[in-house]
Amino acid sequence: MRSGRGIAVAAFGCAILTHDDARAQDAYLQGVFTGSIGVTDNVSSAAEPPAGPGPDADGFGTVSPGLIFTYTTPRTSQTLSYTFSASFFFRHWEASSYSNMAMWSGRFVTSPRTTLTLGAAGSQGQLNTFQLEQTPGTTTIQGTAGGTTNFVQASFNEGFSFQPSPVWALGQGATFLVYNPLQDLPQRTYTVSNTLSAQRIFRHDTVSGALSVGYTHFDNVPVTADTVEDRDQLLTTLVASWQHDLGRRFSSQLDVGGVVATDLTGGADSLVRPAGLAALRYTHDRGEGELAYAYTATPNVFLQQIQLSHQLTLRAAAPLRPAWHLSVEGSAGGQIAQPLEANAAGELVTGPTTIAVVTDVALLWSPVVVIPDFALALRYQHTNQHTEARTSELPDTRIVRNAVLVSVSGAFPRRMEPGSRITMTQPFGSAGPVGPPHRDPTPIEPPEGTEPSANDATP
Repeated sequence: MRSGRGIAVAAFGCAILTHDDARAQDAYLQGVFTGSIGVTDNVSSAAEPPAGPGPDADGFGTVSPGLIFTYTTPRTSQTLSYTFSASFFFRHWEASSYSNMAMWSGRFVTSPRTTLTLGAAGSQGQLNTFQLEQTPGTTTIQGTAGGTTNFVQASFNEGFSFQPSPVWALGQGATFLVYNPLQDLPQRTYTVSNTLSAQRIFRHDTVSGALSVGYTHFDNVPVTADTVEDRDQLLTTLVASWQHDLGRRFSSQLDVGGVVATDLTGGADSLVRPAGLAALRYTHDRGEGELAYAYTATPNVFLQQIQLSHQLTLRAAAPLRPAWHLSVEGSAGGQIAQPLEANAAGELVTGPTTIAVVTDVALLWSPVVVIPDFALALRYQHTNQHTEARTSELPDTRIVRNAVLVSVSGAFPRRMEPGSRITMTQPFGSAGPVGPPHRDPTPIEPPEGTEPSANDATP
C-alpha cells in the first residue's frame, strides 16, 4: 500500500510541474485528492443475528489521490485517469483495504457522419468500502454480498454512431465486464452485451429504439453448502424510448419494452417480462436532479444473479445558499429484486426477494472564489438490505450499515468545465440519450477547429 500511495503522490506533483507545457500541446493534466475521517456501526457489512455474527462499530479514514490526463484535437478526445484509494479502520485493522482504479476513454470523429468511442477500466478493491469510494450522487443502489471480500474487476466498451442527417442517428455499442473475487473457489462473473439503436430528433422531442442482447456466465454458484455449479444466461431486451423537453430546464423520458431471459445451462424455458423506465430530469448550470423508476433485468455481479428488479431513485445536486457557497448532493432509493434461476423441474423462475434501500447525502462548502475546486463535505450514508431465506429452516438475512464522515477534496489546476455530480438512470444501455434537452438538431460535423463534446458520444 505504501508503494501505491507514493506513486500517486509523485504523480500528483507532476501534475503541478508539467501543467503549463502540457496545455501547449493540447493536453491537460490534473491532480485530484479526497480524504475523509468518520465512524460506522458495521465495519464489514456483516449480517445481523441469527443469520450472521452481527456488526461491529469502528472509526475509519480514507485517502484517495489521483490523476486525470486529457488530450484533445479537433477530431479526437481522450482521457486517462488513475485513482489510488486507501481505507483504514482504527480497531479492526484486518478490514482495512486499498484499491486502484484506472480508466481510459477515447472519442474519434472518423468521418463527417461517423464517430467511434472506446473505453477500458480496471479496478481492485474491497466490498465493505465499495460504496464509500463513490460520491453521494453516484452511489450504487443494489444488493451486495456483504463482508470484506477483495475483488478485481475489468471492463471494456465500444460504440459506433452514424448520422445520415442532422435529425437521424444510428448506433451500435458493445460492452464486456469480468468480476473476480479474490478467494478460494472464486465466484467469477463474465458478461458481454451488444446493442443496436436508432434515433430521431425533433425540436422538443427525441424518439429512439434499441435492441440489446447480453450473455452472462457465472462461475462456482453455490447450490447447497457442499456443491456449486456454473450458469449461463441470456438476456434480450427491446425498448422504445421517448424524451420530451418540458421547458429549458426540465425533461422527461419514458421507455416501454420487454425482456426475454433464457437459462442456457439447464435448457429451461425462457421467461418473458416487461421492461420500462419513467424519469423526470432537471438540468441547470448550478444544479441537476432526477427522479426515476425502472423495471428491468440486469446482472448483479456481487450476488452472482441476473435479477428482475423494481428500482426507484432520486438523485440531486443543488445549491442551498450560494452566498455562503453551501450546496447539497446525494441519492436515495430502493430496489426490490428477484434472481432468475431454474427450479427442480428445469423451469426458469424467480428466487427469494432482496430489498435494498440506500440513502447517501452530503452537505458541501466550496469557496470556489478563494480556492478553486476545493470542497469540505459532511456526509451520511445508510444501507439496509433484507434477503428472504431460500428455505423455511433458514433465517432471513439483513444487513444494516450507517456511516458518518467528514471529507475534504480538491483539484489542481481547476476544472475547465463543471462535470455532472450525479448519475442519470440508464437501465437499457444506449436505448436513449440522457442529457440536456435537444432544442435544435445536432449538426453532422463540428465546425473546424472546435473540440467534440463528451455528450455527443451517445448516438
